[in-house]
Amino acid sequence: MSDQRVYLDDIYASDKCGGSVFRAVVMMAHEARFINEQARLGYLQLTKKPTTIAMYKFKEDKLSIKEISDEVEIVAAPVEEVSSAPAEPTVKVDEAADAAFGE
Repeated sequence: MSDQRVYLDDIYASDKCGGSVFRAVVMMAHEARFINEQARLGYLQLTKKPTTIAMYKFKEDKLSIKEISDEVEIVAAPVEEVSSAPAEPTVKVDEAADAAFGE
């Protein structure tokens, strides 16, 4: 097996990401961005790509993810009368998408 790959078995065996491929990718992406930023600021001298370093850290079980649970409450407006024009949504689509992805 190649040393520079993260296999599904590695992800499924990880307790920190709960076996979720999405969480594993998010964990590695955040770490790679952090490493890249530190290298750009001059704090690190890189010998490998940030994504490769992040994958190694994931495989060595050195990464974790912190769950922040923000409760999003969507309240529908009361229906007053039916019109032929489409109704405006009570929550803008952009806001709902940002809330779904934690931004």
